Amino acid sequence: MKNNQALVFSIKKRLTLSVTVLATVLILISLYLSFSSARHEIEEVYDARLGQSAKMVLLSMSINTDMVQLKRSQQLFDKWMQRLDLVALDGEDAVDIGHPYEQNLMFQFYRDGKLIWGSDDEVGKLPHDPSYSGFGFVTLHGQQWRYFQLTFPKGYHTSPEYILVAEKQSIRDEIIDEIALSSALPQLVLIPFLAVLFILLIGKYFRPIADLQRAIEQRSANKLDKIYVKNPTLELSPLVDALNDLLYQLEQARQREKRFTRMAAHELKTPLTILRLNAENALLSENKQQLKTDVDNILRGIERTDRLIHQLLMLAKIGNVNDIKHLPLNLSDLLKNQIAELVPLALKKQQELGFAGDDLDICGDQLLLQVLFANLIDNAIRYSGNGSQIDVVVDDHRAYTDIKIQDNGSAIDNETREKIFDNFYRGNNVTGDGAGLGMSITRDIAALHNGSIELLPRDKGRNTFLVRLKK
Repeated sequence: MKNNQALVFSIKKRLTLSVTVLATVLILISLYLSFSSARHEIEEVYDARLGQSAKMVLLSMSINTDMVQLKRSQQLFDKWMQRLDLVALDGEDAVDIGHPYEQNLMFQFYRDGKLIWGSDDEVGKLPHDPSYSGFGFVTLHGQQWRYFQLTFPKGYHTSPEYILVAEKQSIRDEIIDEIALSSALPQLVLIPFLAVLFILLIGKYFRPIADLQRAIEQRSANKLDKIYVKNPTLELSPLVDALNDLLYQLEQARQREKRFTRMAAHELKTPLTILRLNAENALLSENKQQLKTDVDNILRGIERTDRLIHQLLMLAKIGNVNDIKHLPLNLSDLLKNQIAELVPLALKKQQELGFAGDDLDICGDQLLLQVLFANLIDNAIRYSGNGSQIDVVVDDHRAYTDIKIQDNGSAIDNETREKIFDNFYRGNNVTGDGAGLGMSITRDIAALHNGSIELLPRDKGRNTFLVRLKK
């Protein structure tokens, strides 16, 4: 029991959690890809700026070769940078001479391997290879710098000259992080919003399941009516249809049980009472003839009760469609066998039984079809009178097969014609000893085989029951 309970889970909760996790993972992947793309683009832009700045500064420095003028330029540059330091301490941004961000940039001009001019004397020489040209990374005083080194081609100047333009990597990372955060923050805020939205939407779309659950909870053994869902869905409709079909079958089974119980109680009460009276009379009989009469009555009562019980059981069986087995069988052989079994009864009344028709294969429940035709032939033997002619005729057609049971007995009155297929109707109380269920059973068996049965109008002095089985 505990193992079964451990397997129970909520589809709604799992779906909500799965969709939320999936959306979160996709958002994070999107953020990662956006961050990688932004970092790559920013690195390219900043590297391009380093390269362009190096070219401009190198060309400018090479034009101005006067050391005195270089020193004056150095002093002016230091003055500008000091002022920018003050601006940065005050928390200001751009001013008329530049931006405090310039503190993160560095220029160093070299001639004959010596540092001729640098933007920041306190930093000192950046570690580098004088023979190298291009981009690289260098660590100075615990900080990583991204630099670009550009050298004049050989022969361009009498002495080799080159320039280093460097930028703190931390400022690049800071800008990249700010850009990533500014783009990621709305998407991260979107995750809880999506989670709430998923919960509301999934709850809304699962509402028909909750309606179905409430509808099922309202059903009981005494209330098996059809289930209706207010907002049916494409997925739930087959389930609702299957449940309604099951409820219909259960209701039919319940009605059959009630009907069978009611019929059995009603029909067995009288025969058992008569049997009891006959048995009591037999016990009190004072002469042999009276005793024989009472015993004969008891035997007839037992026979009638046995037949009644058999019919009731057969009525209960044909009420359950799931027990019907449609298998191939030879209809002509089945009819001939039923006729052969009933010949002894016909001989007692000097009756003749005949059969006409070709071999014909059909599909059906052999036991039920035997009951159907046995009832019809037996009724003809019982009620057509002594010396009558009884014929079974098979007519095969393209869409259906007709089986006629005919006799030349006395005509059936109009009242019997109207009620002959009703339950417990006995049209001949004088010669009949049945319970009035035989003809209703034949009607139900024919219906279960996609067929019908009817009593045709009397023609040429003959009573005819027609069983039509559709192909």
